[in-house]
Amino acid sequence: MKKSLLTILLFSFAILMAACAGAPAAEVQSTLDKVTEAGTVRIGVRNDNPPLSFVNDAGDWVGFDVDLANAMAAEMGVTPELVVVDGTTRITFVQEDRVDMSVASMNHTRSRDEAIDFSITYFWDNQSFLTRDGEYSNIDELFGKKVAASAGSSAIDSWNAYVAAAGGTPSEIVEFEDKQAAVQAVRDGAVEGYTEDNITMLSLAAGDPNLVLLPGGHNPVQFGIGVPVNDSEMRDAVNLALQELWKDGTYQQIYDKWFVGPNKVLDLPLGGEMEIWP
Repeated sequence: MKKSLLTILLFSFAILMAACAGAPAAEVQSTLDKVTEAGTVRIGVRNDNPPLSFVNDAGDWVGFDVDLANAMAAEMGVTPELVVVDGTTRITFVQEDRVDMSVASMNHTRSRDEAIDFSITYFWDNQSFLTRDGEYSNIDELFGKKVAASAGSSAIDSWNAYVAAAGGTPSEIVEFEDKQAAVQAVRDGAVEGYTEDNITMLSLAAGDPNLVLLPGGHNPVQFGIGVPVNDSEMRDAVNLALQELWKDGTYQQIYDKWFVGPNKVLDLPLGGEMEIWP
């Protein structure tokens, strides 16, 4: 009797397990569906990185990334909700579902790609060093020197790798949360140089004849929009929106406004061409 009962129980359990194995997994809702239903897209944007995204003297949140973020939302047919992020939270906010995407001057690197996914490239630059005028002529002269970098910047790993590949003496890197403070540290002699995206350093040093940007660079920059990992629907929607903005000329209008046109903030010719799918 006991043996028969045990047999029945085991048979029933096997049937239950087979049914569970055959049942379709619950479908995970795409971020795109959530954005569409809400009619709003939460976009992480920095406010400390001129001329890409910053607060101007009038207290307005402006910049290339700000304009692009608003244009992206319009192309996707939703209302933008801009959320302030920094060098670290531009990634963690995507991971924690606090933003739906980050348009935050973010270089697409392999290490970052392990944390979140990225769109196609929308901005091209490089990373060099800002130094005091007349003291250095190339970035290799900063091997073994005390230098500054923005906290969380891809420039940190890139500079360490560049020095190691050249067989140079590693630099002591001081990380700054505030970019203006990093530039001031260069002026004061507290560090020998500051490495960041060239566009950012050019903006921060504008009008200061005592600061120069060294030629060349150690880390090509390819900005991508950060999106949730393994969410192809959202990633495709972002990629298609970017391509439409390029095709209809909106991207060029925004770029010219900040870097090419008569009222440009900085002189920075377009450094690449957006990938367009047929």
